[in-house]
Amino acid sequence: MGKVLAIANQKGGVGKTTTAVNLCDALSRENKKVLLIDLDEQANATIGLGISRELVEVTSYELLVTDISIRDAIYFSIDNDFDFIPASIKLSEIEGKLHGKPESRLTLARKVDTVKDEYDFIIIDCPPSLGSIIDNALFASDAVIIPVECDYYAYDALTQIVNKINQIQKQKRKYNRSLTIEGILMTKLDNRNIFGYKIVDKVKDLFPSKMFKTIINRSSHIQEAPMYGKTVLKYAYTSRGSKEYRELAKEIINNN
Repeated sequence: MGKVLAIANQKGGVGKTTTAVNLCDALSRENKKVLLIDLDEQANATIGLGISRELVEVTSYELLVTDISIRDAIYFSIDNDFDFIPASIKLSEIEGKLHGKPESRLTLARKVDTVKDEYDFIIIDCPPSLGSIIDNALFASDAVIIPVECDYYAYDALTQIVNKINQIQKQKRKYNRSLTIEGILMTKLDNRNIFGYKIVDKVKDLFPSKMFKTIINRSSHIQEAPMYGKTVLKYAYTSRGSKEYRELAKEIINNN
């Protein structure tokens, strides 16, 4: 059975989407079958893979609010080596749509369960919030990757997402489901600035056994790749950013 990993942090700009798309590509290059689910209303993962939001008819929004099966929402892209469920701006309306529905937090989990045997990894790109979409993502996931920018405010926000994970862990026990932290991923490290390394050390002190060895450095190649609808591995395979995401994929595989 495959493993479901949510990439989550309520703070924006820490590298969630960048990690989601590049990790999926890196895992697929390790001969893993991968599904990426874009749950962010901004649909940055969708756009970053060269997919037009206007051309997709079925998205993660329909997956959450209608009775369609997850297979009806999966896109098989020739340009990418992994399967994909795109996002829609309509996800901004999700709170009202799910409010009051019994066990609405389990909507995504029950659908994801039907395809877990078909994938090695299912990666969920989460929005920067702590609302109903995050609840659905965490209920559907086995573990969470928390990207943390090497910046004080991102470090300060880390405790909020950890508290959210702890809260969902307790709720999931009622359904015989578990949730763990797969790892904390330090991102956007500027190796010319000693302050970033201080943040790395602070996170390591707080979570000594949960921080990935791989650190994602600031990279122009990582920034440029989405402009061309590509992952950094496709855009600049030999670049530092590509190498780091390939290392992260191997670290995750070895840990599982």
